[in-house]
Amino acid sequence: MKRDLPRILILNGSCLDVVERLREWTAAQAADIIADDLFRSLSADQLDRVFQGAHAAIVPSAVPLSGDHMKKFQTLKTISFASSGYDSIDLDAATRNGIVVTNAPVPELFEAVADMTFGLILAVAREIPQHHLKISAGNYSRGLGTTPWRQTLGIVGLGSIGRAVARRAAGYQMRIIATEPFPDQQFVDKYQIELVDLDDLLRSSDFVSLHVRLNAETDGLIGRRELDLMKSSAFLINTARRDLIAAESLVEAIQNRSIAGAGLDDPPHRPDTPLLHCPNVVFTPHLGNRTVQACDAVFRHAVTSALTVLKGRRPATVVNPEVYEGTLRARLEDY
Repeated sequence: MKRDLPRILILNGSCLDVVERLREWTAAQAADIIADDLFRSLSADQLDRVFQGAHAAIVPSAVPLSGDHMKKFQTLKTISFASSGYDSIDLDAATRNGIVVTNAPVPELFEAVADMTFGLILAVAREIPQHHLKISAGNYSRGLGTTPWRQTLGIVGLGSIGRAVARRAAGYQMRIIATEPFPDQQFVDKYQIELVDLDDLLRSSDFVSLHVRLNAETDGLIGRRELDLMKSSAFLINTARRDLIAAESLVEAIQNRSIAGAGLDDPPHRPDTPLLHCPNVVFTPHLGNRTVQACDAVFRHAVTSALTVLKGRRPATVVNPEVYEGTLRARLEDY
């Protein structure tokens, strides 16, 4: 007797953007892959209907999937993030319920975010958006920006993205300093990176770039005290999560000209924040991994990881490995 195919939900917006171009690939997978534009914005209540009978879900980095939902959706065996980040999920709840959680730390994603980091560095330092707006208004006057060439870049977090940023900084002949609790010493030596503590990094850097995960320890990592340590000529760049920076402290630092500006790849919590009207602050709507190449790669990786779990095997990118010490919902004989 032919068994039913596993049912995989595509809830990640970036994956929904590329699912049509990957239709031939998805059709070749041994799965019932369900993608609907309505999945882009699901309330907690709507999840009840959507998740009925689902075996796997490809989710965004922010998903309203609670521990109660995990307990309720008994067919759900794996949650696969189409991103490197997974800070929104209750990993303990997933583990208790025998649900394997994976992420998608693919090179295409790291390189895209590193590109975005340098895009924001150049945008704020060379005043590119400001001059575009001036010309659009018929004003052809020219300001005076600064160059990152041979200046000091402070990288907070030398993970895969931080290292990709460092490789780009080397091309600008920048002095690179970094804070990282578990450094890749071979990489550090190759790129002549100076490892320092956060306070020294903030004091010394012309550009500070954040590349750490958001968790209880890093929430509000950059607050008033940290901003006060920065040079008045320095720029703060954040292509990670907005909550790494205390919003009101950043407003104060920008308004008081305590720092020169900021490039932020995450929209603000408050739509009325004065930062939106500051010419030395550039916002983008979390575009870091939004390239065709990166979205294709994370989609394929996330779906492949989910299918690996459902086939009773262990993917390489499990973020709650302790789940294998308990009772898994996924069984080898399921599919």
